[in-house]
Amino acid sequence: MSTILVTGATGKLGREVVYQLQQRQHAVRTYSRQAPSFQNVAVYQGDIRTGSSLLEATNGVDAIIHCASLRDETNATELQGIERLLEAAQGRPHIVYISIVGIDKTTYPYYQAKYRVEQVLQQSGVPYTILRTTQFHNFVLRIITEAEDPATGTITIPERMRFQTIDIADVAHALIEFAEQGPAGRAPDMGGPQILSLEEMVEIYKQIYHKQATTQYDPNGTLLSVFQSGINLVPERAVGRITWDTFLRNRA
Repeated sequence: MSTILVTGATGKLGREVVYQLQQRQHAVRTYSRQAPSFQNVAVYQGDIRTGSSLLEATNGVDAIIHCASLRDETNATELQGIERLLEAAQGRPHIVYISIVGIDKTTYPYYQAKYRVEQVLQQSGVPYTILRTTQFHNFVLRIITEAEDPATGTITIPERMRFQTIDIADVAHALIEFAEQGPAGRAPDMGGPQILSLEEMVEIYKQIYHKQATTQYDPNGTLLSVFQSGINLVPERAVGRITWDTFLRNRA
């Protein structure tokens, strides 16, 4: 049994990591701004941007699974956060960092910040693992639900977008495996089990949730050209197990 700290433990991925760590009988610590409602977990409340309580949280841990991330506060959470974490860790525990496929091929600020974190880790001298994954199923589900207008009975989406979405449970499992096995450096990318267009994903969503909405296209849709370019896909690394269809059915 190892002692493992999870940052960002109140987020969707962080919560799943904590759950699976407990299933595997590890001693779990959490670090987040809001106190999570876990049982049998050592909770440390603080802000990774300032590093408050981080020294205490990292003291004596075997590994850190670093999930803390906020798109709205990219530089503070990502860049300041990794600096505070490295200062607190003092070169000792193995840091497992969750990153995103294709971040080195775009100028999108959030991706650039995560790419910079990768570089900081690689140059830090700390034992590390970086795991890049494709987008989570939850991400595309949010795109679809936000595009749905019950008043008009339409779902309005950008065209020519493709995803290889992956389930959070699969990602959490992989992060824990790396934490248990030791530093792997830049690990092989991890993609979901299938590549689908956003149109196909919407049709599956409508079928499973019995939606009668009409799909229409926004000619000015600029969600992210990343998802039209294909840099978010890794067909050679389709290792996730839970499909988009299964994810939706499990939530229905």
